Amino acid sequence: MSPMDLNGKPASTVDLAWNGSDEMRQQERRRVSRRLHDDIGPSLCSAGLMIGLLRSNWPELNRESRELLDTIQEALEAAVDSVRVLSYQSDPGIVTRCGLRKSIELITQGRPVDFTFEQGTPAWSMEQAESLCRIIGDALLAWDASERPGRVQLVLGHRAVQLRAPAGELLGEAALQSVRQIAARVNLSVEYRDSSVTELSVTPGKEP
Repeated sequence: MSPMDLNGKPASTVDLAWNGSDEMRQQERRRVSRRLHDDIGPSLCSAGLMIGLLRSNWPELNRESRELLDTIQEALEAAVDSVRVLSYQSDPGIVTRCGLRKSIELITQGRPVDFTFEQGTPAWSMEQAESLCRIIGDALLAWDASERPGRVQLVLGHRAVQLRAPAGELLGEAALQSVRQIAARVNLSVEYRDSSVTELSVTPGKEP
């Protein structure tokens, strides 16, 4: 019997190849998220605790040593915060852990993105919300890689989520095709306009 897709129709070789690569990608994201959360994060926290123990001898330290410890502690705190954010950004189940709005805030943290949240946003199923975060993450990775100047505008609005880039294409052909496949699987509608201001719009349909 021929393999079937999510709609009960025969799956093409291309579909099956994409399914396999997508699952591998999701597994890799889970692995990276666990590694950041379970290994790297605790190691940095332990280093911070050791700095705290050194502070118990604070009166005996000279000024240069105290300044050095302050610098090290600030660097460790920044690293812990970055690892925490990267752990969430890498997690395919980020919406389950954080909710949609907080997930988008984490995905955009540390990036040149102006995020606007409007009250009365659409009702997204959990699958749609998780897929939406993947689409946003992929689009922002593409923007990071482009190294183009300017800030991306992201609006979680009443009828759709919109990403606007100030110049040049936001997604290449392969990336756009991947986004459309992700969206189609959970009944999301994608519109993409590439001009002087590039816009990617994602709208929720009915829950699949």
